[in-house]
Amino acid sequence: MLIAKQKRKENLAEYILYLYQIEDLIRAFKLDMELIEQRLVNSYDADDKTKAEITDWYANLVLMMEREQIREKGHLQFIDNLKNDLNDFHMKLMETKQDGVYVQTFQAVAGLLTELRQKNPQAKNDVDLGITSIYGFLLLKMQKKTVTDATTDAIRRISQWLSALSKIYRDFETGEFSFE
Repeated sequence: MLIAKQKRKENLAEYILYLYQIEDLIRAFKLDMELIEQRLVNSYDADDKTKAEITDWYANLVLMMEREQIREKGHLQFIDNLKNDLNDFHMKLMETKQDGVYVQTFQAVAGLLTELRQKNPQAKNDVDLGITSIYGFLLLKMQKKTVTDATTDAIRRISQWLSALSKIYRDFETGEFSFE
C-alpha cells in the first residue's frame, strides 16, 4: 500500500506493473488473508495503525479479486481502466502532437509494438501491450530464464516510452500540462 501510493503519484505505468505483482503475490498466497498478514503485513516496519491500513488494503484487493472472479488469472477492472485511461491520453497526445518529444519517443517504438502485437493479439491497446510485455520480461528475469540482448533492448525502449507517457500524464493530473 505504501509503495503503491508513492508509485501512483510518480509514474502510472510503474503503479500498474506494481499492482500486477501484488495480484500475483495475492494469488501465491491463495487469496488467504491470514497468510498475507503473517507473511506480508507483519514484515513491514510500521506502527500498528499503518499495519491495519495495509491489511485493509490487501483485504480489499482480495475481495475485489474474488468478486471479479480473477482468482487464477486476469487483472482487476480498475487496473484495466487505468491502462485504458493512459492509452486514451496517449492517443490524444498523438492526435494533437502537442508534445513533439513524446511523439518522437512513441514513433521510435511503434514498429516494435507492431511486432509485439503479432505475438500478443489479445492486447487491448498500445499501453496494455507495453505493460504486458514489460511484466512478462520481469517474470522471465525472476525465473532466471535467458533473455536475449534484443529483448532486453526492446523492453528498455518500451519502458522509456511508458515512462515519458506517465510523466506527461502526471503533469496533466497536477495541472502542469494541458491540451489547450
